[in-house]
Amino acid sequence: MTDQRENTDDLGESQVVVGTVLGAHGVHGHIRIRILSDVPDRFDSGKTLYLEGSPVLIESSSPAGTNLLLLKLEGINNQSTARALIGQELSAAAESSPPLPEGEYFHYQLMGMQVFTEEGENLGSISEIIVTGSNDVYVVSGAEREILLPAMAQVIRSVDIARMEMVVRLMDGLR
Repeated sequence: MTDQRENTDDLGESQVVVGTVLGAHGVHGHIRIRILSDVPDRFDSGKTLYLEGSPVLIESSSPAGTNLLLLKLEGINNQSTARALIGQELSAAAESSPPLPEGEYFHYQLMGMQVFTEEGENLGSISEIIVTGSNDVYVVSGAEREILLPAMAQVIRSVDIARMEMVVRLMDGLR
C-alpha cells in the first residue's frame, strides 16, 4: 500500500502523508493534488485531512487524471489562497488507514527501517521505495553504497514494525 511517510502533529497524533498540492485550479480556490494513497475514500466530501498539520474539511473532490485530483477545501475560496498552498502536504490520521492483510505494510511503516542480512550484517536503512508494476523495490542506503531489494518473499524474510527492522536474504546479483 502506498500511504506515504508518517509524521506527528502538534497534539502528538500520528499522520500519514496522502497527497501533495501541485497547483491552483480556477478562481474559486480549488487545488490540484497528487494522490499518494491507495485508500479509495480518503478524499471523499466531508472527510477531514490535515494541511501542514491543520485540519481541513473536504467540500468536494473530482478526478483530474492518473493519480491527480481536484479538491475544494473549506476556507480556501480564491485562487491566490490556493496558490499559496503549492508544495504543501495533505495528511490523514494514521488510524484512518484500513488494516492490511498479514505481510503487507504501508510505505510510511517501512521508510527508515534498518535492514539486516540473515547473517546479521547491517545493510543500512530504507531511504526510498520505488513502485513498479509487479513489486515494489526498496532502496537501502548504507555507509558504502545503495542496494536495491525487490519486495518479494524470497528476499524479504521478516519485518518487525515495532523494532523498525527487516531481515533479508541477498540473492545472487543483489549486492
